This record gives sequence, structure tokens and C-alpha cells, in this order.
Amino acid sequence: MPPSPAVEKPHGRVIALDILRGFLLLWMTLTHLPTRASLISNQTFGFVSGAEGFIFLAGFMVGQLEYRREHKGGEIATLRDLAKRTARIYAYHVGLLVIAFTIFSRIAVDFNRLAIQNLLSFYLHSPGKAWVAGLALVYRPSLLDILPMYIVFMVATPLARRVAHRRGWSPVIYICLGIWIAAQFGLRHFVYTHISLFGLHVPEDSIGAFDLFAWQLLWMVALALGTRYADDAERGGQPASNGVQPWLLRLSIAVAIMFLLLRYSSADQLINSQLLGFLTDKWRLGPARVVNFAAIAIVLARYGSQLASFKLFAPLALLGQASLEVFSVHILCCLVGDSLGKAADPQLPPIVQTALLIGTISALFATALLVRRVTEARRRRVLNHANIR
Repeated sequence: MPPSPAVEKPHGRVIALDILRGFLLLWMTLTHLPTRASLISNQTFGFVSGAEGFIFLAGFMVGQLEYRREHKGGEIATLRDLAKRTARIYAYHVGLLVIAFTIFSRIAVDFNRLAIQNLLSFYLHSPGKAWVAGLALVYRPSLLDILPMYIVFMVATPLARRVAHRRGWSPVIYICLGIWIAAQFGLRHFVYTHISLFGLHVPEDSIGAFDLFAWQLLWMVALALGTRYADDAERGGQPASNGVQPWLLRLSIAVAIMFLLLRYSSADQLINSQLLGFLTDKWRLGPARVVNFAAIAIVLARYGSQLASFKLFAPLALLGQASLEVFSVHILCCLVGDSLGKAADPQLPPIVQTALLIGTISALFATALLVRRVTEARRRRVLNHANIR
């Protein structure tokens, strides 16, 4: 799609992907805020959430970017870039921990905010151990557990790419599929009960809601697809996103519609029961959830560019281009929202909910604008320095 007047196309970026990432960030924000908007935003399009899309798109873009970087500068350049990106994500993770442990923990105790007390229960019980475990990515409170998962997957990326160079991506995907299957049968609990990382005994309910053994499949598949997409583009062939077979597209549309109907029908109660709940389990990335996400992803691969061409969605690219900063600010806004009520599940007055929504969305776009201006100023300094030399 052509660049929008409101959002210029940065060099080497695909605006449609930025718009999608911006939409996912906004979707997650509405889901996490303690407002009635979460009733609409929670699994709006079936048994999928913004988290699946965010992790998948991050893996896809890393695969795409690192393929191009390796093609230009070799494997060392790729390793340096991955290390730099990982360190940057880790810095934001540490920043969020510092704010949560120092400011919001005091608010939780001094003003008796049960939602924050539950969120930071391990820290409030063992602050010293929580600091060490948090920095070591072992202690991952809810809301603060996506960036640690992102970091772990980034650390595993060089190994996956090295195996793919030697054996192709198929062995990588098969191994990850095996780990995902094991995760469905309790691999995380088994590892937790038999292995203590760094000797830190963190309660199992404080090591993050997301099962990394399951969610790694999403990242690795996205990494492989992003690499293939970049390879197709480099060779001048048809990008994989435009080469969806008609039969697969029709099947994906049918599957996506089926899950959408199930999500809003009485059958939803059966699927969420103890009998079949594992099929759509979010934290273990259940089998039906994987199928649902795959169907939606295939449909978006075919029609995403057309959807992104609507001017209504153009401002979302701004959020997508500053995704890490916007994501971090959304976490802080959610913590503020949870601090506004005393109950474990804050029931805020309508006027407070409205103010929280408006303030949070404004903060996200203000953050994105600030990041954009800082980036442009840095780019101008680099260009001026190059011209002087």
C-alpha cells in the first residue's frame, strides 16, 4: 500500500505489518484494562487473542530482518543485531520491574489495592528473592510476563537459525512441535518440580501465565515463515503471503468462521468446560487455538494488505513502529487502572472507565509520536555527521 500522509513509510518497513502490530497492541490494551471494553475485546475473533498475534508477528519480523542483515553483513552481523535487540527488550523489562516493585508495590500496600497485591504477591512476600528472580527472568508476574517470553525466544533464535542453515527449517519445526505436544501433557509442571533454575524457588503461579514450552512453536514457525518471505523477496519470486493456494484459503475462511460462531454460541460453554477446555487453553496454546490462529493468519496473509489500505487504520502504523515502547506504556497504564479500585477485580465507575480508556489510548499515541521524533532526530544527526565527514 502507498504510504499514508499521516504515517510516512520508513526505509525497509512494510506498513501493512506495522498497522497489524499497532492493531494488536491496541487490542491487548483494551483486553488488559479493567474496563467493560474487555468484554468486547477478549477473544473477539474466535479462540485467539492479541498475544498470539503479537508473538507471531514479532517472530516473523525478526526472521525477515535477520535474513536481510545476514545477506548483507554475514552471520556475525546477525548475531550482533540479535544481541542488541535482546538487550534492548531486557532493558525495558527491567524498567517495568523497577516501576512495579518500587511504585506500585507501595500503592498496593499503602492503599490496600488487592489487584496489585495479587499481581505482586511473591515480591511482597520475598522482595529480595523476587528482585533476583525477576532479573533472571524466573519470576514473571502477570502482565509482566510477555517481555520475558520474548527475550527467551530471542535468545533461542540464533540456535534455531544455525540448525536451519545446516538442516533446513523442517527439523526445527518438528522438534518445536514435539515440545509443544509435551507441553500439552504438563511438561512445564514436570520441569518446575524437578529443576530449580539458579536455585530460585519461585511459586509456580508466579513464573508467568504463558507456558513457554507451548508458545515457542508459534515463535519458531513465524521465524521460519519470515525467513522464507525475505528469501522469496530477495530472489524476486512471489512472496509467500501472496501464494496462498485457493483451496487452503477457502478452508481457512470456513475454519475461521466456524470458530467465530462457536465463540459466541452456547457451544462455547462446552468448550470451556473441564472436559474440552484444553483444546482452547490460552496459556498452553491448545490444539484448537493453534488451528484457529492458523486459519486467521492465512486469511490475513491473503487479504491483510487490502484491509491495511483503509485510511481508518493508517494511524495504527504509528503504534506498530514503536511497538516496544507502546507495549511498555500499555503495561503501566494497566497497572494504574488496577490501582484505581480496591477489589481484586476492580469495578470502576463508568466515568472512570471512560477517562482511563481515553487517557491510555492518548498515552499510547503520545509515546509513539515521541519515539518517532526521537528516531528522526537521531537519523538526522547521523546523516549530518556523515555529510560533514
